[in-house]
Amino acid sequence: MLVISVAVRQASAQIGPFSLKSENQPPGDHSMHSVGGFSGGAVAARGRGAGGSKVDQAYVALKRAIVSGALAPETPIDKNEWCATFEVSKLSITTAINRLAFEGLVIVEPQRGSYVARIHLDDVRQWMLMRRALEVEVVGVCAADMSDDAVAALGQNLAYQKAAIASGDLEGFHELDTRFHRQMTEGLSLARVGEVLDPIRTHLERVRRTLLPEPGRPEGTFREHEAIYRAIAARAPDQAKSEMAGHLDRVARELHAFVGRHPGFFED
Repeated sequence: MLVISVAVRQASAQIGPFSLKSENQPPGDHSMHSVGGFSGGAVAARGRGAGGSKVDQAYVALKRAIVSGALAPETPIDKNEWCATFEVSKLSITTAINRLAFEGLVIVEPQRGSYVARIHLDDVRQWMLMRRALEVEVVGVCAADMSDDAVAALGQNLAYQKAAIASGDLEGFHELDTRFHRQMTEGLSLARVGEVLDPIRTHLERVRRTLLPEPGRPEGTFREHEAIYRAIAARAPDQAKSEMAGHLDRVARELHAFVGRHPGFFED
């Protein structure tokens, strides 16, 4: 009888088998149940029914487990365990792993097998630099050109963020945080910019999951989101850009402080 490891059971419990709701959610739907999600695999899943192909399902499940931290860095990925847990073939799991390896989330070695990639500190710094350069410009365009309906949707997201903090729902807050930033490119129909930002965000989500439990982090993030929203709603591009830069710079400072407190957590 196959014994399922703790890591796979935790991932399964957190994700649920083949949970692709947020993958297939329409861009305009900003309900509490559609605030998170990963864009990777969404294109492939479209047109194959609500669940997507088995490869897509396995890919999304593994990706969420890695990004959420349910599968920690250097955790081996046992194909037999994942096949049994998600009821897919070994070929489906292998294909999903290969896609994640291409994205840098998984390492595949001939003698060692497949395992979750460690987070490289230098990579994180470069991802943060790229994200800052793009999102500061995007928020300026939001303040100038975003429709009133899209601005209202950002305000709705903030209301949900506040509720998540009040209820202690850290997972929900994280999903809303991710969605808040994605709504800006979606609200401007900047599909190509979103394609560049999405893989950067995927890697940085692993880091943010680490930083969010730090005392006061969700509350501080919410206040910064509020300031960004107010600048957009006031149609003040320069102020919006300043608030976004400050928001992202705070993340960089907190990363530096975290590294100082936890040497060796990231790979140099």
